[in-house]
Amino acid sequence: MKHLWTYCLIFFICVSCDFFKKPVVTEEELVAQEKESINLNTVDVFPSFSNCDSLEKEQQKTCFFQTLTDQIYEQLAQNNIQVTKTIRDTIQVAIYIDTLGIIKVSDIQKKPYTDKYIPSLDSLIEVSAQNLPKASPAYKRGIPVKTKFLLPIILHVEEPLKEN
Repeated sequence: MKHLWTYCLIFFICVSCDFFKKPVVTEEELVAQEKESINLNTVDVFPSFSNCDSLEKEQQKTCFFQTLTDQIYEQLAQNNIQVTKTIRDTIQVAIYIDTLGIIKVSDIQKKPYTDKYIPSLDSLIEVSAQNLPKASPAYKRGIPVKTKFLLPIILHVEEPLKEN
C-alpha cells in the first residue's frame, strides 16, 4: 500500500506539470491580433497645411479641406474658361497625399459633356494641385501614412451673353 501511494504521488507530480504550464502566444498571433485592432479607414492626425497645424483634430480637418478647396478654386478662377454652353457639374477629384506630404491628383470624374466643352479642365486641376503648398502627411500611430480622398468641385460656367 505504501508503494501504491508513492507511485500515485509520482504519477500526479508528472501529470500536474501540464496544469502549471502557461500558454505561449507566438509572434504571428500577436501580429494578427494587432492587425485586427487597427482601423485602416481612419488616421490619428489628418494631413495639414501650416496654417492649420495649431487647431484641434476636427477643426484641422475642416481647415485643411477648406484651404485645399479655396486654393484650387483660386487657380481655376485665374484661368478664363470660356464655353459656348452653360455647364453645371460636380467634379470628383481624387486627391492623393504621400508620406512626404506631396499632393497629387490621381483621378478626375466628371460628366462627358464637361469634358467635351472644357477639354483642358483636367490639366487645369492638375496644375492647381501642383501649385498647392506642401502639406504635412497624415499620421497613424505616429507613423506618416499615405491618404486618398475625394474632393468635390462644383463647376458652374455660364455661356457668354449674345449681343443683338
